[in-house]
Amino acid sequence: MAERAAGAGEPVRVLVKAMAVLELLAEATDELSLGDIAARLELNKSTCHRILTTLAAGDFVERPSPGTYRLGIGAFRVGSAMARRLSVRERALPAMQELYRRTGETVFLLVLRGDEAVCVERLDGRYASTHTLGVGGALPLHLGAGPRLLLSTLPDEQVESYLAGPLQRRTSPTQATADQLREDVRRIREDGFAVSRDDVELGVKALSVPVRDHTGATVAALSVSGLTAHLPDSEQEHQLGLLRTAAAEASRALGLRAGV
Repeated sequence: MAERAAGAGEPVRVLVKAMAVLELLAEATDELSLGDIAARLELNKSTCHRILTTLAAGDFVERPSPGTYRLGIGAFRVGSAMARRLSVRERALPAMQELYRRTGETVFLLVLRGDEAVCVERLDGRYASTHTLGVGGALPLHLGAGPRLLLSTLPDEQVESYLAGPLQRRTSPTQATADQLREDVRRIREDGFAVSRDDVELGVKALSVPVRDHTGATVAALSVSGLTAHLPDSEQEHQLGLLRTAAAEASRALGLRAGV
């Protein structure tokens, strides 16, 4: 019985080693030799060679030159299929639900589409009727915490191109100037979050932080929004902590690893 259990467990250990090899090759910027791979993963060279040979047979690894290895087209096919199936909304939804549970406020998930931020999910909190942005709706990139956060992720030349165009006014009694928005972008990049008050709906405040994919790129803005009285400045750090925790969980669900 014990022998059977040990035998059953052996393929699992081999798979773990094979996955480690694939992850190492995925992170490498150039091809690696058998010795490099075995040393970095602390594997026996003969075991490492057998794993690489098996992976190469399935096109998961290829040999660009004798004795060196890199990821093969098989790994690309699997990765591409996974990328197609990774829905930002689906992956972020559990974290959004937990954020809603902990804050009781309305939670938004927005993605970039041209010069707009499109809402792909919304969980209604207290006084949700004060929020006019619904799922499928869009806001220009200079209005609201989430849209401005997405604006801040664009290259400088795209930011300048956007700010050079006409800037739509919503509810704010004064129109933000290009210089003010440029300063907002600088601060958001520096602080890692965005804040808005009254520019989408009067009496409403919102906080937003980025959700990142496996490469570390921002793919969405996660926002919590409510009446200004419910999101006082005195509690902003606490609210940001909850928001960042949720965004980190959503990012992990999209494949972001620690240190990226």
